[in-house]
Amino acid sequence: MIPRPFDYERPGSVEEAVAVLAAAGGRDAKLIAGGQSLVPMLSLGLARPDVLVDLSRVELDGIEALGGRVRVGATTCHRTLELDPEVRSLLPLAAEAARHVGNPRVRNRGTFGGSLAHADPAAELPVVALAHGGEIVAHGPGGARRIPLGEFFLGYLETALAPDEVLVAAELERLPEGSGVGFHEEAQRADDFALACAAAVVKPDGRARVVVGGVGDRPLRFDGAPGELAAAVESAVEPEEDAFVSAAFRRRLAGVCARRALAQAREDAAA
Repeated sequence: MIPRPFDYERPGSVEEAVAVLAAAGGRDAKLIAGGQSLVPMLSLGLARPDVLVDLSRVELDGIEALGGRVRVGATTCHRTLELDPEVRSLLPLAAEAARHVGNPRVRNRGTFGGSLAHADPAAELPVVALAHGGEIVAHGPGGARRIPLGEFFLGYLETALAPDEVLVAAELERLPEGSGVGFHEEAQRADDFALACAAAVVKPDGRARVVVGGVGDRPLRFDGAPGELAAAVESAVEPEEDAFVSAAFRRRLAGVCARRALAQAREDAAA
């Protein structure tokens, strides 16, 4: 399908991008960075923007340690998360999950901020971000705004970002020394969307967190004792049936993913 005509803007700064969004008024303006989510939607006619705002000239990439947090720039690509030694040291869960994203072409182009802002409930990186906790940093006409990650994902492809805001970074909480992490995903093929996925963190005090994706309209977070979380996940999630699997099977997969991610996290913590 050929997308309908739209206006194209290529701002050179965050402030210019915000101004373009604000000037759009009631027209539908979409931001594009790597294009790995938006371009397929344009091709299928699922997105029909009036204005396309290209962020390729806006410098928003990079990883920075900030005391107890790690700031990940919005246009940092998945490949960087997967392979950068600094990411593997500071955010090992992100590095592990990033290798499950699509295929090398997608990982070379897709961006961390784009994945969070798109808010596909089956995507890997929103699950990782919620497992860490922290804040989204957005810029709008009024300046910077911080949104707790626990309040950012509102529903299917829906976030707390205002129409005239740009996601510029996520500041993720660093895990305590001695924590273990794990990630597990089930998909029909290696580069398909996840039928279900889970990120797990086991902390030195014995507490654990699991975040599951693909089984609701947003990533779902569970905190508690490691031995109880997989069963809690399987009993709590209420996935819908789709063309690929039944609701009951997807619920079972959520428990499997949680259990295996927790097992990896325990092994990692003990290493």
